[in-house]
Amino acid sequence: MRVLISADIHLGSPIRSVAMRNPEFGDQLKQASRDTFIRIVDLAISENVDALVLAGDIFDNDQPDLKSRAFLISQLSRAADAGIPTVLIRGNHDALLDHRAHGDLGPNIHLLHKDTPSVEIAGVWFHGLSFDKAHVSKSFLPDYPTPVVGKKNVGLMHTSLDGSPGHDPYAPCSEQDLLAHGYDLWCLGHIHAPFERSSGSVLAVMPGIPQPRHFGERTGGTVAIVELVDSTPDIERHQVGHLRFVECPLDLTDCSDAPEILRLLRSELEGLRNPEHHTAVRLRVTTAHHTADMLMALADEVLDNIDRVFVDKIKVTAPKQLVDAKADDLVRLMQQELTEPGFQLASKDILEELRNALPREITDELAEDALDDLLQEAIGEVTLSLHAGAAK
Repeated sequence: MRVLISADIHLGSPIRSVAMRNPEFGDQLKQASRDTFIRIVDLAISENVDALVLAGDIFDNDQPDLKSRAFLISQLSRAADAGIPTVLIRGNHDALLDHRAHGDLGPNIHLLHKDTPSVEIAGVWFHGLSFDKAHVSKSFLPDYPTPVVGKKNVGLMHTSLDGSPGHDPYAPCSEQDLLAHGYDLWCLGHIHAPFERSSGSVLAVMPGIPQPRHFGERTGGTVAIVELVDSTPDIERHQVGHLRFVECPLDLTDCSDAPEILRLLRSELEGLRNPEHHTAVRLRVTTAHHTADMLMALADEVLDNIDRVFVDKIKVTAPKQLVDAKADDLVRLMQQELTEPGFQLASKDILEELRNALPREITDELAEDALDDLLQEAIGEVTLSLHAGAAK
């Protein structure tokens, strides 16, 4: 049996910070998660897999969005019409999958939960438990069915496993215990970076988020196709993402005239063009002469002739050698302050206050793991100001 494994589709999720800064770009990308899911179903059909597995967080939030649910049903029905059944579970975001509130999803679409935790497809048993509330702090594993003797057994679980940076501990589960449960394959969701774990002939697969949503999710964009064989299952990864996020350095230290800057910008941005997906770019520019606003205006001119590439933000820093000695001393002191525990704690408290006060659509920019980048960007702005003052 060959199964296509995905998770964390997050249908209905906006492309957050990008859309806030660049509404035109945001409008073009509202369909990104849907377009990616269409690609997933297309891949399942073209690869003629035996089952499509979705390990939770198919939707992004618990707000009633019946259009998104209708879209999901239409796509899974397309797979069913091609002879491909779907097995899925609810993750912590998946209120729209509640069969009690919204009804069944349709024939050959199997939602596993505590009342119906197992289904047999072509001689292989699939087992899974769904979230019934937004946060579960204990492991689901003790409640999973025992493996069916003499058959291949596949488990679906939405879990943070032993923990992962940037992810809350949802249904935490020991990796060792998971692999020792007796199933042949585990299809996992929740952690957005793809990886796999194995022990003997047992394989656990985290397919990763198929459509990254912001610059903090620069891994992913993939699904996995796994073939159940007599030994450890074979795995292939396939790119399906509609949009990718990249950061690029660009040194303009020796550039003073606009035509040369335009040439370098064009070369950098054209190199990112890809017919398979859109690309959102953040440029980290080193320069002593040009502001971010001026460079963005030049980039917009270049992008008129480059399709499927968008500049989200330009971050400007001054070359270190051009800052006078006194300013350099001040910057060095600021850099030292960044490492002080008290400063780090105070900065995290401020970030938390801002996340609570600002709209949800932009809070990804203020995630705790983005703190170092935010502080370095602030020091870069101060450095440019100090250099501008020294030059007068």
